[in-house]
Amino acid sequence: MDVRSAFNSGLAGFQDASVQLSNASSRIAQAGITEKSINDSQQATGSNSPLAERASTSVTTELINLKVAEFQAKASAKVITTADEMVGTLIDTSA
Repeated sequence: MDVRSAFNSGLAGFQDASVQLSNASSRIAQAGITEKSINDSQQATGSNSPLAERASTSVTTELINLKVAEFQAKASAKVITTADEMVGTLIDTSA
């Protein structure tokens, strides 16, 4: 197995996790702003909107996405660590 490909796979997975984390965080922040707008609108009109339920569902989904990104980053870090250990073993074996 090519050790560089293992390093590259780990790095790519870590970068993907970082992007997913950033996107989920951004959507959570936007949902908070949207939810405040919905609540202000509901107070003004006195009616309940299904948009409020959708906003809270969106936040829940994005919190799950944050956890998925965390696990992806941890798995990618283990791939990088394993590739590093392989390099160490190869150096020890050939020395």
